[in-house]
Amino acid sequence: MGDSDLAAIQRLLADFAWAADRGLAAELSELFLPEGALTVNEVRLLGREQIAQDCRHRFETPQRKTRHALSNLRIDALSDGACAGTAVQLTFESAGAGQPIKLRVSDVTDRFERDTQRRWRFRSRTIERQMALSIPA
Repeated sequence: MGDSDLAAIQRLLADFAWAADRGLAAELSELFLPEGALTVNEVRLLGREQIAQDCRHRFETPQRKTRHALSNLRIDALSDGACAGTAVQLTFESAGAGQPIKLRVSDVTDRFERDTQRRWRFRSRTIERQMALSIPA
């Protein structure tokens, strides 16, 4: 895995947070391979359509805002040409003015593979909540 691969995977991670925070369902789902999987706690989404639908559902409340931040990122090359990643994700969520801000701390496990155009994509992404708290507005 070269520096350009690492930079492309880091951009993929940033693009995921950007799309998730803005409800860009189609853009978010395109970051996955067509048969990719996203698991958030007990909910498993298979394929781009389910991933996009979940993103659209999360933004049905117009006042809802989120921001995702990653830390402790580790990316390792695998013998089959794929890469594995782990990180800690902080998710800040507000349901609107005057509402408490929710903070979730999650462990993230990723498998990255190249698509037919040689771009890095998510084969799988698992987000497992480890802690949660509410901060008064």
